[in-house]
Amino acid sequence: MAGPIGAVVGLGVAATGYLVKEVVKALTSRRQDEHAAASPAPEQGAAAGPSPSRPVPPSRSEPPDRSPLVADASPGTPGTPPAAAPPTTSTARGRTGRPQPLPVPVERNPAPPGPVPACPSPPVLHRASELTAMPWRLPAHPAPPGMAADAARVGDLEVRAASVVGTGHRTDEQRAAPRQDAYRLGQDSASRHLVVAVADGMSDSPHSDTAAAVATLALVNAVRTQLDKDVPLHRLDHTSAFLEAAGQVHAVARQRNWPADSVRTVAAVAVVPTSPAPGGGRDVWVAGLGDTTAWVRRSLSWSRELGEKQQGLDAGRLDAYLPYTPQAAQGRPLHLEPGEILALMTDGMGDVLTELPAAQELFHRQWAAPVAPLDLLLHLCYDSHQRNDDRTAVVVWPPSPEGGRR
Repeated sequence: MAGPIGAVVGLGVAATGYLVKEVVKALTSRRQDEHAAASPAPEQGAAAGPSPSRPVPPSRSEPPDRSPLVADASPGTPGTPPAAAPPTTSTARGRTGRPQPLPVPVERNPAPPGPVPACPSPPVLHRASELTAMPWRLPAHPAPPGMAADAARVGDLEVRAASVVGTGHRTDEQRAAPRQDAYRLGQDSASRHLVVAVADGMSDSPHSDTAAAVATLALVNAVRTQLDKDVPLHRLDHTSAFLEAAGQVHAVARQRNWPADSVRTVAAVAVVPTSPAPGGGRDVWVAGLGDTTAWVRRSLSWSRELGEKQQGLDAGRLDAYLPYTPQAAQGRPLHLEPGEILALMTDGMGDVLTELPAAQELFHRQWAAPVAPLDLLLHLCYDSHQRNDDRTAVVVWPPSPEGGRR
């Protein structure tokens, strides 16, 4: 038995010695490779050295996990320093065991130095209000957006609309209110007429924001129905349109178990042909209830054509509003000469045009041609002492009299 056992032991010792030699050989070869990779490439004409395509391990001053990922330098280019590469681990090697080039990361352009430009400040009319600098507050219940803006082209008309909650409603920490103004844009089925409506919910009516939204939609749809029946502009029935709006406002209140007094609102609606008459002008129809107003921009100033501003101690008191007195609505035709502009406004905008010459001059100049919807919104965010109501305007620009768009 000693013979076979001795043979087996001898074979085991030989195998162990062979494995130890191979491991030592492999370690020695790897150290030589790393030493050669760490040595700088020789100058052109010097003694041959390691290939410039070998990767260079990252320096100690830069952590390995932050080393730049770049492809190897092109082989065969004498005098070119080797490019940096990640450590030669098994995850970076292909089937041949050589390091594989990794993709170069895209470097984003850095932000330009200096502060980011801010939005222009809203215009100040007469005197600034202390409320403007106060933070906006949220109403107690979910509400419509505090700001809204739109732009559209219908026929040859350019229309812009914007609405913003007033500082008096948005800055009260305990009783912040939703935006109680609303607007709606539409057209008849044949796209021959633009139909617009604005509404101003009454501040002492708890759900007037809902009333304003319902009223504008109802008025646009009621007028569209008449236009689709080919009723001419001068025969449009404003009373039936406001009766329809009153019925829908009252129906919403009844569905939600709200008293009718909680959904009070005033409103106005207008119809503008989407193409001019043979002489270049347009016959327009407007109708309104309460202190919502229709204005025409003429050559020198804005002219109020619908809606009255009450004066005296009862300037804030209204006697006609939805859903109680739709029969008090008034309607009338207007004629726009070439170059004249129509605007429907709530009293947050109409009052400043009525009371402040500076506002007349400012908006006469700024709205001489179509503006971007965000610019219109900025204009409505004007700052003025004791003028803190919601503001809404829908402005309609026909083409300029010189021809073409403004």
